Amino acid sequence: MSGVVYEVNVVATVRSLSSRWLAICCAVVYLVVSAVLGAALLIRPEVPAAAGPAASIPTYVSEDSRGDTTTGATTSPPPHGFQRVSGPARVQTVIPVGWTIARAGGPGAMRATDPSDSGRFVSYGGATATSRDIAGVHLAYETKFAERTAEYERIGLNHATYAGHQAIEWEYEHNDGSGTQHVRSLFWLVDGVEYFIFASGPQARWPGMLPIYDEMVANSRP
Repeated sequence: MSGVVYEVNVVATVRSLSSRWLAICCAVVYLVVSAVLGAALLIRPEVPAAAGPAASIPTYVSEDSRGDTTTGATTSPPPHGFQRVSGPARVQTVIPVGWTIARAGGPGAMRATDPSDSGRFVSYGGATATSRDIAGVHLAYETKFAERTAEYERIGLNHATYAGHQAIEWEYEHNDGSGTQHVRSLFWLVDGVEYFIFASGPQARWPGMLPIYDEMVANSRP
């Protein structure tokens, strides 16, 4: 009888050990799988740091872009005090209500001028890009512009991203003969077309021009 009891105890012990071993194995597998999944979630491609300023040499924001005058339509209302306009290469943006619109120096650019102060104006347009090296192109413009412009001073010429597109933002001052003008502009590439917006005003009145430029940036297409 004692032999039977002993045999039952042994079987029970073996079963207990087997259950514990199975539980331990499951726990180890769970920990390993959890660790692998955790590592996979944490290892992500590093987002590249933003590009630094373009090389420090003098710059010009060109108004000689070429493009068509096909216009697009949009249903979003313009900000208060602004009107929506379309231009070459189907560019869309906003300008202050009442500003006078005319062709700029080239077929791919339009200009809108403050009727009360001709020194305050904006430009917008688009044309087929001559190169995908947008920084190199505008550094070359800058060099030529600085050579023929009085008192040119760069404030910034920086790589940017506009609505997910490669862009350059350029800011400078120069003397246009009537005094110091402050200029800020943005160029961006979309499907082989370079678009731009440009704001210029007397240095002393630039704080009043900056909100106009900001609204143009916030409401331009494509």
